[in-house]
Amino acid sequence: MNSPADTNQPHPKLPTHRDLCPPDMCPHLVFKQVLIHGLDEDVYDDREEPGDGYYWCELSFCEIGPDDEVASPKACTRERSCHPEH
Repeated sequence: MNSPADTNQPHPKLPTHRDLCPPDMCPHLVFKQVLIHGLDEDVYDDREEPGDGYYWCELSFCEIGPDDEVASPKACTRERSCHPEH
C-alpha cells in the first residue's frame, strides 16, 4: 500500500516537442505544433519527431522542399541544398 509520502514524488520530466527537434533542423520547416501550441508543450506518447507528423516547407509552401525532397525534421538538415546554413 502506498503511503501519503509516495504521492508527493516528483513525476519524471516529459520531453517537449523542442526536445524532439534535431539540433540542425531547418528553420523553414513548419508544422502545426509551432504555429498553434508551441514547441515547449509536453509530449505524452512515444513519438520520435515533434508535431503531429504533417510537415511543410515555408519556402515551397508544400510538403516537398525546393530541392524536390520530402520535408520532415529528420530530413531537413544542413546537408540539404536548400538549408540556409548549407
